[in-house]
Amino acid sequence: MSGGPLVAELCALAFERAEPSQANLAIAGARERFEGRGVSYEVVLPGLSPDAFLAQKVLPKLVNFLTSRGVRLPASGGVFVSLFTGDGLYFVEAGPFAVRVGAERGLDADELMRRFRPDGPGEPLLLGS
Repeated sequence: MSGGPLVAELCALAFERAEPSQANLAIAGARERFEGRGVSYEVVLPGLSPDAFLAQKVLPKLVNFLTSRGVRLPASGGVFVSLFTGDGLYFVEAGPFAVRVGAERGLDADELMRRFRPDGPGEPLLLGS
């Protein structure tokens, strides 16, 4: 498994796996899991620090996307993450994905939604910035 421990845990939550070369077909198939109305939220992991990338860059945007669609964590609302790793393409329901990545940062579902909703305060300000 390429990536850190968080990536490995997320891949273990996957409801399906595919080869990246088959991404379009596989994503279309994954949408069918949600009666054809599933929404793919695509994430391509970088080679360096993939766990930090998920926690710092992807998580706030994913939670904002979910809450703007009216989804309340830990639900997924038909949204799934298409996670492109060095080992393949993994499909994970967005709610459990966000909750697990949030737990890595010490944030529960309620705090994620408060912080990263469209009108939320976002990341706390750092001293000196």
